[in-house]
Amino acid sequence: MAQLADIRRQDMQEYLRERGHASIGELCERFGVSVATAHRDLNELLASGVVRKVHGGVEYTAPPGTEENWNSGFATRLRRNCEGKMTIAAKALALLEEDDVVFLDSSTTCLHLARAIRGSSLHRLTLVTNSNAIAAEFPAFPRNFTLLSLGGSYNPQLNSFLGGITRESARHLRLRKVFLSAVGVSADGAFTFHEDHAAFLRELIERGEQAILLADASKFEREALFRVCELSGLSLIVSDGAPPAAVASACAQAGCGIR
Repeated sequence: MAQLADIRRQDMQEYLRERGHASIGELCERFGVSVATAHRDLNELLASGVVRKVHGGVEYTAPPGTEENWNSGFATRLRRNCEGKMTIAAKALALLEEDDVVFLDSSTTCLHLARAIRGSSLHRLTLVTNSNAIAAEFPAFPRNFTLLSLGGSYNPQLNSFLGGITRESARHLRLRKVFLSAVGVSADGAFTFHEDHAAFLRELIERGEQAILLADASKFEREALFRVCELSGLSLIVSDGAPPAAVASACAQAGCGIR
């Protein structure tokens, strides 16, 4: 739970940086927390000096140059549990076949998978993504690979494109494998903090023959405000560790494999 709170606070910080100001009520609704929890999260951010209290809420105050770049939240996530993410990427890579049409979401785990694909023996793949980071790496991919990058409204918290335009583009796709990640996965399904992200991933799951969740072991038995899908919507969960018994049992009942 402590790790989930850390992730939420990082997302809250990114949310405030993007908007500049938010009320307590807005933060409670956005992150699905109580007023008391929101104040505890903000106290942590106040102590680090990146926000300050103002009339009606809080505002972002981190001075220029104190953070890595405009999407340092993504960069921070990319550094977390690299070994586990590479283990997951290697397992996921083994699921791919020549001429697959594959969707990779904007998670850092999918970025690790994209890098594993780039260095693999595969010769022909079509990659579809809304990830700015994956699209930026595509010039280094084999020349017979095809990239379809989905546009829309840029979300700096996720370093990706989301919104109505992105969902509409997804409705025209036919995908073999959809790789996605989540903030948490429990017996009740996969979850995220972001409403647009959840809606977009649901659209992709509908378009794919297989929906494959990439989740390191720390994600098990966690939930967030928005549910992406129930376990029955997933074909497979790929992880770097075994899930708790409750999650494993729910997966078996839902017909969702675990690798």
